Amino acid sequence: MSDMIDMFRAMKDIRKFERETFGVKCPVCVEKLPKAHAKILLPGQVCRAHKPNYRDPRSHITKQEYSEALAALKE
Repeated sequence: MSDMIDMFRAMKDIRKFERETFGVKCPVCVEKLPKAHAKILLPGQVCRAHKPNYRDPRSHITKQEYSEALAALKE
């Protein structure tokens, strides 16, 4: 049981790392809802907080970019 808990904690840490490293605030959220916290979007992710939906136009993260960011974190 504790192995499963540790696995979910690790997944949560990975998601937090990805959002901090590659995430950007949704520009439509910032424009339409200036007092609210904007959603953090990863490359290619869709923000469904408003209509029409906004998709982050950046290309997806490559394995090389991800491994470089992870290596920089470990240093």
